[in-house]
Amino acid sequence: MSTTETKPILCGTDFSENADKAAAVADALARRLGAPLILAHSVDERGEFPDHLRTRLMNDDRPRLAEQAERLRGLGLTFEEKLLRGVPDDGVAKYAAHAGARLVVVGASGMGSAWAGRLVLGNIAERIAESSPVPTLVVRAAAPFEAWARGERPLKVFVGADFTASSEAALRWIAELRQIEPCEVVAAYVDWPPEEAARLGVFGAAGPGGNLPGMQSVLERDLREKVARVLGGENVEVRVLANWGRADAPLVEMAMEAQADLVVVGTHQWHGLSRLRHGSVSRGILHHAPMSVACVPTPAAVPMAGPRIRECQRVLVAVDHNEPHGFAAPYGYSIVNPGGTVRLLHNIVPFRLLNPMIGGYHQDSPSKTEHAQLVAESEAKLRALAPHEAEARGIVTEVEVTASRETAEAICAAAERFGADIICVGSHTRPGFTAKVLGSVALGVLQQSRRPVLVVWPSVE
Repeated sequence: MSTTETKPILCGTDFSENADKAAAVADALARRLGAPLILAHSVDERGEFPDHLRTRLMNDDRPRLAEQAERLRGLGLTFEEKLLRGVPDDGVAKYAAHAGARLVVVGASGMGSAWAGRLVLGNIAERIAESSPVPTLVVRAAAPFEAWARGERPLKVFVGADFTASSEAALRWIAELRQIEPCEVVAAYVDWPPEEAARLGVFGAAGPGGNLPGMQSVLERDLREKVARVLGGENVEVRVLANWGRADAPLVEMAMEAQADLVVVGTHQWHGLSRLRHGSVSRGILHHAPMSVACVPTPAAVPMAGPRIRECQRVLVAVDHNEPHGFAAPYGYSIVNPGGTVRLLHNIVPFRLLNPMIGGYHQDSPSKTEHAQLVAESEAKLRALAPHEAEARGIVTEVEVTASRETAEAICAAAERFGADIICVGSHTRPGFTAKVLGSVALGVLQQSRRPVLVVWPSVE
């Protein structure tokens, strides 16, 4: 929504009172951006209408559009009106693509109310928002947008965020809004505890009302960093809520608590039967939110720009104490930025409690005392691997000892908890047939990790 562009704003209308609210918001945005405004109505030409009746439908709706246009111009709005052919949601969405619109604005509900009894996937306003190839704003109240466009107050924006590309698109669209006038942003993530606990390798007793303490802090950190990369940290708040059901209802409740003027969500652009097979958070929010909602499709919001240099602030180095001098560790220090953090990690065999049926510890597992001693020894060995020049470069060294029978899984989970920009892991074998047959920790990390991995092969010298 750059102010230097001349792409039009398209306002869909069904001649209702809600459509007038949408037109007022579209006009305020168009004036603020210096963009053309198009007022469009799509004639409801469904397949069951005979061909000889379709012309009559156009003739019936043309004077209604002209009447609304005249009334709105009397209120000071400036625009061009268009009468479109096709099913209303499909007609508006297709014309938005044809006109190269930067934004579609429609009124909440009301559109196509005569078809409310039909088996449809939401009302027409909702279907436009979910199928439009450009961002779509469904307006429920015009006053907050008009005051914001005049510079009288910031717009309170609530964004349903996660760690997907669609969420990235929503954040980038909010960044464009903030270029027009200030916005106060609340970014919220509703997580499903079992999935996040498995990803982070965090286990323990947690009730259905919240996350484990370790999980909560990690998720808040990750969300804060994701949002800050796009929006910066000013006038932005992040919230994370554990939920064992659908995400749409909790997000609506959180938006109401934040007294948001606008909820922004990304859309996956499901079409046809795919919309029935996949659950849609955006559809639930569109249907239940009492405030205005903007749906941002991923293709329209992600600019085709060159790659950015990614800052490397946190490197996780997986250390095997059988490695000669920890040959992977120096590479971790070489790629981290000055002032960054390197976490050296070693995994050991976990102890297992006494078996009351047999007595004593399992033969292949250390006792609790032996386990504590192994942890202390491993931490000391890890600290000894920190290069002397690391402190001079402002690099912080942290150590962590995990206890798991699945080392690759433990490394990947530790990287998620740490928020590593890259994982550095050594391998005892050169790539090829041997590694594929025998397997290795490095290979397991490469297969499981969601983060970039640097594999360091042993020196041939």
